[in-house]
Amino acid sequence: MKPCSFNGVYQPSLLDSFPHGKVLLLSYFYDRLAPLLPETTPPPKLTVSTLSHLAQLTCLGPAAWASHPSWSSSPSLMEELKGRPEWCLDLTFMHALLRLGYEFGDEREVEIGKKVGGTELGWCLGAAIELVGGGEVKCRDEEMNVHLID
Repeated sequence: MKPCSFNGVYQPSLLDSFPHGKVLLLSYFYDRLAPLLPETTPPPKLTVSTLSHLAQLTCLGPAAWASHPSWSSSPSLMEELKGRPEWCLDLTFMHALLRLGYEFGDEREVEIGKKVGGTELGWCLGAAIELVGGGEVKCRDEEMNVHLID
């Protein structure tokens, strides 16, 4: 089965293009994973199976969270997990995306981050690239369209 296409152009498999090395996980991956990891220097080694373990532990609920040394010592994290049960879904989805969607093996190393070379990445970078290229950002809602460069 061919992978998905963009405008009829099929993209190569990530595994064919990047068979080795770490995968950099940004944005929401960072936002969800960083609070669950101990703050150490250097940061702990992460693999795809680490996400599976964190998802399982999160989905087990408060008793399991209390048994985790770095989680139980963080009242703010415990409150966050109690108040937002979607953490279980988010982490499970992230693991499934890496394992089943991108077909990375359990031992594939991953790294989380918000910045590359000192520049924070996110949706605003895409908007900036669009502005440089055309000077106009178009939204689906016509009233929200912005014309920044004339």
